[in-house]
Amino acid sequence: MKKVFLALILLASAVFLLGLNGRAAGTGNLVVHFQAWDGEYDTLGSWAWGDTAAGRLKDGVDDFGAYFNFDNVAVGTAVGFIAVEWPSGTGPDWGMKLTGDVNLGADVIQEGKTVHVYVWEGANGAQYLKADPDRYNVIAVYYDPAGAYEETLGLHHWGWTLTGPAWATPDQILVNVGVAESGYPVKAVILSAVETWAGFLIYAGDDATKKTGDLKPDTGYFTNQVVGTTEVVYIVNAGDAVTDNSNVFLTPAQFAEEAFSFKLMPYVAEEKDGTYAVDPNTIILKTSASVASPYPAATDKEEAQAMVESWFMVKEVISEGVYGEPLAIERVDFAKSNTTLNAFVIILEDALDNTKDYEVFFDLGYPSETLTEAKEITVTINLTVPANTPTDAVLSAAGAFNGWAPGTAEYVATKVDATHYTLTFTVEVTNPYTTFEYKWTRGAWGTEEFVEGNRPLVVPNNVDSITFDDVVEAWADVEAPANKYAAPVREAKPNLAASIEVAMDTMAPELTFISPAGIVGVDAAQRIIDVPWGQPFNQNLFPRFRANDDRDGDITAFVYVPKGANSVLDTRTEGNYTIMLRVVDRWGNVTEETFIFRVVKPAA
Repeated sequence: MKKVFLALILLASAVFLLGLNGRAAGTGNLVVHFQAWDGEYDTLGSWAWGDTAAGRLKDGVDDFGAYFNFDNVAVGTAVGFIAVEWPSGTGPDWGMKLTGDVNLGADVIQEGKTVHVYVWEGANGAQYLKADPDRYNVIAVYYDPAGAYEETLGLHHWGWTLTGPAWATPDQILVNVGVAESGYPVKAVILSAVETWAGFLIYAGDDATKKTGDLKPDTGYFTNQVVGTTEVVYIVNAGDAVTDNSNVFLTPAQFAEEAFSFKLMPYVAEEKDGTYAVDPNTIILKTSASVASPYPAATDKEEAQAMVESWFMVKEVISEGVYGEPLAIERVDFAKSNTTLNAFVIILEDALDNTKDYEVFFDLGYPSETLTEAKEITVTINLTVPANTPTDAVLSAAGAFNGWAPGTAEYVATKVDATHYTLTFTVEVTNPYTTFEYKWTRGAWGTEEFVEGNRPLVVPNNVDSITFDDVVEAWADVEAPANKYAAPVREAKPNLAASIEVAMDTMAPELTFISPAGIVGVDAAQRIIDVPWGQPFNQNLFPRFRANDDRDGDITAFVYVPKGANSVLDTRTEGNYTIMLRVVDRWGNVTEETFIFRVVKPAA
């Protein structure tokens, strides 16, 4: 019996130890690094799933961004991750997600190792990068503020685990890892070093399309190569043939300032995208980041339309820093159902002249400068109160503007009807925005509104008067509910302003001959078509041609022979007859090409 009991103990012990060892041998650690474009991580949390992975507030912040540690995750587990704000600290606010579902593959967790993965704002699906825990790693982040990524864009690289193709054949390994506020993708790639001299450059196939110079140790990059660590370089497209690396940054803050600061997008001819004049009365304008539209929620649509139109001015450039008077704008078109906007069409009453230069200005009109002297602003608050408010109530505001003294005569509201009051008073401000906290009372503390915290009154310094609407949902001493209601959110609105020169159309259309073969691609003097003498002209002898314009596209249908000396052909008389073709684009740019009809008598 003792032997059996001992055997059972040994068996149980073996099973227990095997269980521990099996669990330890079959798990690994995961660190998810997350980068937000604004660099704000105060209330950042996550939602995660897969074995031991679970939602939590961030574990810390490092040079890359926030990070989350998920320990002892079973090998073979596919982990899911979402970056989301936890404003209360107790759980996610699903209206404040910074990524979609980021699905980390089952190959991420490695037995007995800590694997680092990198995720960016706007990521979704499989948009993440995984570092090799046994090598030194480098991440290259690349962003084009115009969103004009070439089809052949890639890397030429050397000294990494990934073997690249020969020069002039870019390795197209940049992948979308996130989305900027502009809506354009942010691309990146992770490389693991084999050699200490490993390096790369970004280009689209030749020296003329280089986006960087050589990034390698002897140019000052990747010099501290420690196994298991990851270095990040950030590249902002600054055009072609850029080799001085002035567009390469080492911190997210530098990158964000250069890549995501508010701009008007330059014209990209190949894409017909950006800010440019379509015709003398139409300008298309695009911004690098979306702005909130006042239109969808507005009760007065005409007022909202006028507000949007007030954001724009177009001026002739007289000389550097000197401008003419603003051109008259007929209207501004935009997507009226969209809550945010980054594309506009400006219709001008005054036509542009493509022999002149123009600049378009965008300004939301929010204050951004501190005043040297205090300014008095008239504040009106229209108040709605609950039906159980005592009929003899004397409602007053108490806050920072009156020393938090309820019942102050100047801050007693005027009764409009049983549930509506109004109050007007003045405040002095100098800052672009000044926030005054306050609460509504019925003349004394203890009879104040049953609100969580205080109300904010946010007053800009660029107005003479401003009106707010308040709703008191409950009083602290009259049938108060179990929980206080939330105070309204009122925030200072940062101004967004930028300008850019309007890309005008000064290029004439291309007019090319496509048949007969004898006149294609030759000088005008050699474009000769023989015409039989003494016979009616055969229309099939007229050459075929094509006209294309960089703005208007195919305008072949608008080619014509202008009246005059170069429009005459007489088959009764031998000789050379020069014929002219003319095409004019919408800007009045003219292209003319000639050829020769040669009338020849047949040999006797």
